[in-house]
Amino acid sequence: MAMKDREEMVRRKAAFRVRTEQYLGLGFDRFAAADFVVKTGGRLSGPALDIGTGKGLTAMAMARQGLEVVSVDPDADEQALAYVLVVEAGLKDRIRFVCGDASVLSFPDNHFGCAALVDVLHHLQDPVSVLEETARVLRPSGTLILADFSPEGFELVARMHRGEGREHPVSGVTLESAAAVLSGKGFDVTVRRSGHKHDVIVLTKKTGEGV
Repeated sequence: MAMKDREEMVRRKAAFRVRTEQYLGLGFDRFAAADFVVKTGGRLSGPALDIGTGKGLTAMAMARQGLEVVSVDPDADEQALAYVLVVEAGLKDRIRFVCGDASVLSFPDNHFGCAALVDVLHHLQDPVSVLEETARVLRPSGTLILADFSPEGFELVARMHRGEGREHPVSGVTLESAAAVLSGKGFDVTVRRSGHKHDVIVLTKKTGEGV
């Protein structure tokens, strides 16, 4: 990594730490939230698929459960920071990053034992192709975790962005609308739970179901 790139990564990592501390001061623990979401999925089987790497928090939470994780995101810069954080957490041997489009996954049918989309849906304009692809690569009886900010969580994030003169983009795609799509694709909702400023829906792919 060139000196300029190293300096930029140091800056970005410091910004992440500052933001994490700011959230903690407002009663929101990002790492605890990721652990809560993943544990809501119950006993998970691998390999695990994490759609939307972000800072790698969901992937790390899955890896801490002993799972081998593949994390997919179209943003290589985000994944570069996530990789640094994963290395610092001692989890790099359990997590593989793939830079790509989740609407056209390169994995075979029925490959993963579980999958998660955490804080992703509100960024999607057209979630159906992403949901269909996630469903395709998930094994029958596999677990799919959908999670996004609760109304309180969305307000907290929006307030943080407004303080920086920015707006937090929200597409309008909801957990319930995503769950409805998946219910029509052979999934059953098994758990609904809220905590750590997140709402979570857990679904199971029915055996013998195709997408």
